[in-house]
Amino acid sequence: MQKLFGMRSLTTSIFRNQTKALCASSFSTSVILDDTHKQFRESVAQFAQENIALHASDFDKTNSIPRELNLWKLMGDFNLHGITAPEEYGGLGLGYLYHCIALEEISRASGAVGVSYGVHSNVCINQLVNQGTPAQKQKYLPKLISGDCLGALAMSEPNGNFFI
Repeated sequence: MQKLFGMRSLTTSIFRNQTKALCASSFSTSVILDDTHKQFRESVAQFAQENIALHASDFDKTNSIPRELNLWKLMGDFNLHGITAPEEYGGLGLGYLYHCIALEEISRASGAVGVSYGVHSNVCINQLVNQGTPAQKQKYLPKLISGDCLGALAMSEPNGNFFI
């Protein structure tokens, strides 16, 4: 019985080490990210550490971001809100990989800010980009992208008693 248990432990150990090595080599960011992506990641990481991480504990304790910090406007000035939005509305017109990189770095600094950022930039702004009329896009996107306004999303189902 001890031999069986010892063999199982040895096999498990070898399997874990091989799996870790496989995962590390299979998911290397160097395959996915080019130099521009890496530079973007470093830039957003620095912004997040300087402007978000320093306050993350306070955000968590108070469950809010103080208005005087003006974080949303800072993020807008850094062009984080409209990463995937068209340039004609103040966005950068980049793809979702850039958005994911930004979301990851912001979330690394503060999970709470990361969630709020994701809702604002992807759920709200993205829905306006994809579903909004030209008049709605012109009216709302520039202020949402600049960080002058904070976005949200509301949904309901007619006769469904379902509201978000």
